Amino acid sequence: MGVKEVKTEVKTEVKTEGKGAAGSKTPVRKRSAGGRTPDAKKGKFAAGGKKFTPNKKFTKKPAGAGGAAAAGAAAGAGTGTNATLPKDTAKTRRDRKLARKQKKPKFELTQQCKKIWEKLRSEKNNMSKKENHQLVDDLLKLVKQKENKLMNLVFAHDTSRIIQTCLKEGNEAQRSQIFGELKEKVVELSKNKYAKNILWKMAKYGTPEQRSHIIANFKDNVYGLVRKNKLSASIIEYTYNNYANKDQRHMFVRELCGKVYQLHPNSEAMGFGQVLSEMDAASDERKSLLSSFHKALLPLVEKQVMTLTLVHKVFYEYFMHCDDAVLRSEMIEAIRESLIHMIHTHDGAHVAMRCLWYGSKKDRKVILKTMKEFVIKLSTEEFGHLTLLAAFDCVDDTVFIKKAIITPMMKHLNEVIENQYGKKVLIYLMSPRDTTHFLPETIKLLTTGDNNPTSKKEMKVRHQELVQAAVGGVVEYLTDNVEEFVFNKSRFLLMETAIMKVDGKIIQPLVDAVVQLATPPFEAGQKNEDDRFHIAEHPSGHLLLKKIIVGESKKSETDASSCPIFSRALMRQVGAPKLATWGASNRGTLILLT
Repeated sequence: MGVKEVKTEVKTEVKTEGKGAAGSKTPVRKRSAGGRTPDAKKGKFAAGGKKFTPNKKFTKKPAGAGGAAAAGAAAGAGTGTNATLPKDTAKTRRDRKLARKQKKPKFELTQQCKKIWEKLRSEKNNMSKKENHQLVDDLLKLVKQKENKLMNLVFAHDTSRIIQTCLKEGNEAQRSQIFGELKEKVVELSKNKYAKNILWKMAKYGTPEQRSHIIANFKDNVYGLVRKNKLSASIIEYTYNNYANKDQRHMFVRELCGKVYQLHPNSEAMGFGQVLSEMDAASDERKSLLSSFHKALLPLVEKQVMTLTLVHKVFYEYFMHCDDAVLRSEMIEAIRESLIHMIHTHDGAHVAMRCLWYGSKKDRKVILKTMKEFVIKLSTEEFGHLTLLAAFDCVDDTVFIKKAIITPMMKHLNEVIENQYGKKVLIYLMSPRDTTHFLPETIKLLTTGDNNPTSKKEMKVRHQELVQAAVGGVVEYLTDNVEEFVFNKSRFLLMETAIMKVDGKIIQPLVDAVVQLATPPFEAGQKNEDDRFHIAEHPSGHLLLKKIIVGESKKSETDASSCPIFSRALMRQVGAPKLATWGASNRGTLILLT
């Protein structure tokens, strides 16, 4: 037989392959040069469009599927049906989880402790202290019998909770017993997410001597723990704020001020500023001290520890004493986006103020952008509002301040005005550094940034532009709610500031609204239908009238061009006959005598 004949027979066998009982033929797939069907790249067969089935040996078998399931799958394959695997129910998952737990060496001890702990936790209010102490004693005895060491139980979630409850509900002797076993592992406990809660409870419920021991164990470890471990940082912050005395707080701060300062012989007794002041201004030792402090702080920027008051204190020390313009500018550039996490504390607010004073135009813009979202919160905080006052004093771009600070405040003006610090922000916009409304210490603090190298615009011009941006919304709000401010002791000063400091054309609607309250007839000692005295006899109303009249009189003496708008409107709308009746009361007489 020739070669051509053999090839013909092979092709014939391939074409006739797959005949069934009825003699039907299986469709022949055309193969490409590479031996695959044209649709192989798409993952489909040419005939029937069936999806590609992966190789079974690479398919992970579900848990619980054994030989019976495999046999069932084989049987199903013969009949053309899919194999059904056993359902993975919640019960089977619980059983597997329990089996894993039972393999742990402390499973039996944990279960026994949990029974006592649950009773102590859930029924503590229904039992006497003596019964609570007895349950704690039972727990400690059980642990001692089975494990001998509490240290082996502090790193698990459930057992650490048990020890925490023992510290909370136990007596002093029981707490001392627990403390005695764990006191040498303070640093190790602070690094674990479960054990650090035990350390927290030891500090909270322990004696002063025990707290001092905990703080002493952090010595020489503070910088590493704060920088690299947020769990340890939270414990250090807790002890620093709540239990550390003056010397212990100095120890915490000292370890974050750089190696050169720590190695100084007087660093344990003297603060950073005192050590720095003893050095010559141009000495290499001084430069080395500042450079070391600078390098120690840079790794802390953009970390979660920026929210810690301890870190705020350290940055405050840096900006208070760093007179190197290059280092200071580098630090401002690094910290400017993280300042928003510091402004709510005393030290953090002072850091932000100095960053605004000594930062570049770009630094200031970035800082204000981060503050934009939290303007209302900042304006109503004891320390946060100071940063806004510093921004009003030094930022030349008043258009950007209006967009980032003033406009959001005007949208929520009611929240700002109702707060004592929010009112100060509004008063500062209209009457900056007014000794009537601000303490001398606050004014002295704000003058620190007057000679900064970045601001070029005159302060008077800057404040005039800010007043024009804010006064419209303030006057409108006061006019709509005039009675709430005139007859309120804590609010009428804002009304007086607006009338005295704002231009006459803008303030005229508010002046008319206040004078309108004085037009009703006056009867001494009589209240109106709102159960309120006449404005001339009201405790805050008569003070408002008196302050405005006196203020306009003094202003006319110093500035001949000023016009007493309010006094003239009062005379015109109330009239002399009605004003004369005010003399029937003491408060009314004081108004007339002014």
